[in-house]
Amino acid sequence: MRHYETIYIVNPNLTAEEHQDVLKRYSSLIEKNKGVTIKTEEWGVQRLAYEVKKFDKGSYVLLNYCGDPGLTAELERDLNLNDKILKYQTVKIADKVNPQDLLQEERDERKETVVTQEQSPPEPAEVTAGAPETEPRVEEESNA
Repeated sequence: MRHYETIYIVNPNLTAEEHQDVLKRYSSLIEKNKGVTIKTEEWGVQRLAYEVKKFDKGSYVLLNYCGDPGLTAELERDLNLNDKILKYQTVKIADKVNPQDLLQEERDERKETVVTQEQSPPEPAEVTAGAPETEPRVEEESNA
């Protein structure tokens, strides 16, 4: 199998339910065509560099998957026909990969990020050495 990555931009005006339906649609399309979805990352709504289909913002989604060469043609055909998709791009990452190895690497990465997020960051040390606690007061002499 080949390893692919597709980034697509979804209409930002969709409801949360419609947005999730779009994500599920492409994950199921990959599985229906004997592919394996490795990871789906939502990058949120971002400003576009230029207007696309009269939109200046879009919701970015990264889809990382494995499959045969015909899978990308089917996926891109569906992305092109869907009016909820503003733009897309597919890149081949590698030839002849084992999807189970990629899934295991992804699980390991998720575990590492969870462990690092659970650890609390160290508290900043207070700097008191050599710093005066209060400023010296200068009294003015009054001429009476």
